[in-house]
Amino acid sequence: MMSGGAERPDPPVSPDPHRPAVPGVAAPGVAAPGVSVPDPGPIAPFAARPRIVLVLGGGGMRGMAHVGVLKAMHKLGLRCDAIVGTSIGSLVGAMAAGGYSVDRMEEMIAAIEKEHYFRLNFVKLLLKGMRAPSMYRGDTFRQRLEEILPKRTIAQLDIPFFCNAVRLETGSTVFWGAPGFGEISLVDAVYSSCALPGIFEPLENGGYNYMDGGIVDPVPLRFAKSLRPDVIVAVDLTVKGSSKAPNWKSRVTSTLFRAFEIAEEVLAEQNLHMHVDVRTALIQPKVGHLGRFEFQDVPEIVRLGEEEATKVLTAHAATRDLVTHEFVDGLACPVVPRDHVSVRIDPALCVGCGMCEMVCETEAFNARGPVASVRKLFNYECTRDHACAKNCPTGAIRLGNL
Repeated sequence: MMSGGAERPDPPVSPDPHRPAVPGVAAPGVAAPGVSVPDPGPIAPFAARPRIVLVLGGGGMRGMAHVGVLKAMHKLGLRCDAIVGTSIGSLVGAMAAGGYSVDRMEEMIAAIEKEHYFRLNFVKLLLKGMRAPSMYRGDTFRQRLEEILPKRTIAQLDIPFFCNAVRLETGSTVFWGAPGFGEISLVDAVYSSCALPGIFEPLENGGYNYMDGGIVDPVPLRFAKSLRPDVIVAVDLTVKGSSKAPNWKSRVTSTLFRAFEIAEEVLAEQNLHMHVDVRTALIQPKVGHLGRFEFQDVPEIVRLGEEEATKVLTAHAATRDLVTHEFVDGLACPVVPRDHVSVRIDPALCVGCGMCEMVCETEAFNARGPVASVRKLFNYECTRDHACAKNCPTGAIRLGNL
């Protein structure tokens, strides 16, 4: 564990000597929807410790929590051998893979202002209306990326880095950084992974147009597994603390944003159902109360990410024996193991609709009577997708140890 004392230098980055050379291609290949992505090969082994892949999910400005996760990993002595990012996760992951220290990343994001990234396409909207290519100017966002990111291709980064984007024409997915996809500038790769539909213009590359990878895979665990690591540390930002109806009567964009969020949450739910296992330490920072484009109090978002990462990494079976054995300021001992989720139903609220049994992939519920019952009060197979609680229409389900 960590201490609040002297600052430890950042763990050295770990280039992958076994990573295959990436030939230059005019148009990158893609994986069709529903088809496994091309195998990028195993990441380089380390004799003294397990191989760790870090997965940073999408979530708009909530993604500043990723910096807190990196900060916690640094203090706990955990280093990753590859990084997989989606949307905002691709931006933070690119900085980490480019060799930026956590302190430098914190300094850069502390000065972030909304105007740095979002400038309305005012003239085009005025002249073209709904025929304008996007709501905000992509060149403003791209210029900011050029100021932040190293001027390299993905293949030239210090540690293997991958980020996803979706082809507008076919709906298929690309993972920049995989064999055949490495000769693209880091700015182009991250821009395409962050280009929310209608918000920024897609990236034009090799005759195709690419947009936000979170549309189809907001937490890319499947690709991370294809790297054949020993441990996956995954950060999911899709869990909402609470939801409220958008102001649909006066702002159509708020309804569209909420529709995108709902689709993202369902995709993440299914992804966690299929791919979270005993070697996956899933971190879900408590940032669900924040909007996708809320720029206030970025340092607090970083703190929340660090706090949750510290709790999970020191308690999860896949990582708790890998952290440094020092005291962690503010962390209670003994740490409650994060191996299970406690499940409870309030019988006064349950109406026996059966939704819990339908959505739970680990058979934690029995809904055969007038009131559902819990089959696994301490569910060690739970994938932490919150599907049962989120879909319960009466709010009868309570989950603990999250």
